[in-house]
Amino acid sequence: MKEKQSCGIWKLFDKVGQFGTFLIWFAAILAVSMLASYFPLWVNLPVNVILPIIVLCKLKMVMFEKLKLSTLVVMRVLILLPLFGLMRGRLYVNIVLVFLIINCMEATITDLLKNHQPFNFVTGLFLSASVFTLAGEWFPNVAGPFTAIYTANAGPHTDTLFTTSQVMAIGTVCWLAAYTIWNWLFVVGEFSPAIGYLHIGILLSPILSVLLTGNPGLWLVFRANSLTCGGVFQIACKEQVEQRLENEKITAFVKKVRSRPVQIVCMIINLVLIAVPVILYFR
Repeated sequence: MKEKQSCGIWKLFDKVGQFGTFLIWFAAILAVSMLASYFPLWVNLPVNVILPIIVLCKLKMVMFEKLKLSTLVVMRVLILLPLFGLMRGRLYVNIVLVFLIINCMEATITDLLKNHQPFNFVTGLFLSASVFTLAGEWFPNVAGPFTAIYTANAGPHTDTLFTTSQVMAIGTVCWLAAYTIWNWLFVVGEFSPAIGYLHIGILLSPILSVLLTGNPGLWLVFRANSLTCGGVFQIACKEQVEQRLENEKITAFVKKVRSRPVQIVCMIINLVLIAVPVILYFR
């Protein structure tokens, strides 16, 4: 294991150990992402817009990190438009769902061309195509002036894209479960096992947020914010993440997960999960 730096604030993590470090980082991402979701001006703007722009301008990163962070920042900026009445809230949520397809396809193409994970590539294609089963809704002033949040739920189709007459929570849960499995498989194919360890927390954050709020429809906004703030942390502190989350058991687990039989099983599970919202959409 690489020698750890023990200066400044990092001394705290030397004392709490690896799992304690993971829990602290997970709790921080959870708190920031939930606050940014409800307060797009007061929390989202400084944490998920200004800070990522500084990171994009100042730090070196791999192409996928730069592409992903750039698209996330665009959406974190656009949310300010409906907040100030410069765009209809529903239109913004529709744009979010279009960008969700783009974000999924970025990873899907990378899985095929760079990571050589053809089975996860197949999942990514079906996942991207199934975004049309989700319907968005905008809720202004949920926690006072200049606050808002949006939902994205599965449900039966209507004459208008990204709208539904009935929310089907089971479809939403199945879709987010498929996304979570697919995305973590992508992460461990693209990055080191230590980064994969960090992304367990980044992916669990929106799920725990959903459990705390009791609303699966809020998963997408929580996910967008956890990915943005978690991604900024990953890029800005990559060396520390690599050092402090290096774990032999996680590395061995990732090796098994990347094996062909496991990838096939995960693909089948994900396709079954994706089929649920699709069936509900066309019923």
